[in-house]
Amino acid sequence: MSNSDRLHWRKSSYSGAGENCVEVAPAGERVYLRHSKRPDDGTITFTKDAWVTLLSEVGAGRPSANGTVTVSLNGTGTLIEALDAPVTLHFDQDEWRAFLAATADGEFDFPL
Repeated sequence: MSNSDRLHWRKSSYSGAGENCVEVAPAGERVYLRHSKRPDDGTITFTKDAWVTLLSEVGAGRPSANGTVTVSLNGTGTLIEALDAPVTLHFDQDEWRAFLAATADGEFDFPL
């Protein structure tokens, strides 16, 4: 069993019943992010400060300066690329829109 299998994963309440979504898991001083449909694509680990910065950046549509990932649009969705590992996650427009809505509502503001 991998470390990510033991985490308590959650998704946006805006994702509906579908399984295709951004999943996050807070654990200690870290927050983990993955794609629910493609967990084998990898998991990106954020420190508390980097996670808070990411949420602020994506909520305001600002460029990435969180030190952990770059966030970019590629025409069919959003790419999240880890800066310190060979992990790139692709989310379609609906998946990313649900994540942004949850971010705006504070669903991923974890007490770290």
